[in-house]
Amino acid sequence: MGTQHERRFCDVMTYQEDGDSFAVGLKLPHTQQDWHDKRTATDQVLDEIGGVVTRVGDETVGEMWSLYDGQELLNEVDPQYSQNIRNHIAGVIDTDPFHVSANTDPKGDRSKRPQEQDPDMLLHVVRETDAGIVVRGAKYETAAPYANQAFTKPTIANWGNDALSDYAVGFICDLGSPGIRMICRTGFAGRGPIEDYPLSNRFDEVDALVVFDDVLIPWENVLFYRHTKAAVYIRSTLHR
Repeated sequence: MGTQHERRFCDVMTYQEDGDSFAVGLKLPHTQQDWHDKRTATDQVLDEIGGVVTRVGDETVGEMWSLYDGQELLNEVDPQYSQNIRNHIAGVIDTDPFHVSANTDPKGDRSKRPQEQDPDMLLHVVRETDAGIVVRGAKYETAAPYANQAFTKPTIANWGNDALSDYAVGFICDLGSPGIRMICRTGFAGRGPIEDYPLSNRFDEVDALVVFDDVLIPWENVLFYRHTKAAVYIRSTLHR
């Protein structure tokens, strides 16, 4: 966000570490003061611009903090996944990407497990390679067409008694990866007089169906894979 680069805001919007400045909003919170600092920075932005009703690319970064807190569970699956989440949190702080969260699955039949219906509707792994996993399926996501990356994860509740499933997968996805296609809804802006629709004409967000057509996810971007226990943990902490 531009305000963090302005001298009059930098004391509130940024923090110093090893001689460099970083956004307060992206800092991994360890103390109560860290949360107070985030609230102060948010208030500064809202006071300056008079409110915001669109996503600004950092509100879903906090979801990765839940996996950071759940590293013991990740270590039970594979210690590399725990290292991957630490690396990605550090990368977000360093590069400040527009980050979204690919949560919402195409609904299908919620009474059935994923493999009991259209096998390619819900996101799943189709094969492994030396470079990573290859995934196929779809997700709904707001702001994906203009975002850099997405924390992609399942919101499936019905795993049955399976301990392992190709649908239990979570990863950080570069949204410019080959094989990703986005089907965007029509914008609301310009559909009616701005006097009658002041918000939708000025603050429209783009929702999209993100289609993964055999997309390669490098191993270093994989946060968990096949273990339904990890998927259940994610759903219980992040599902909306």
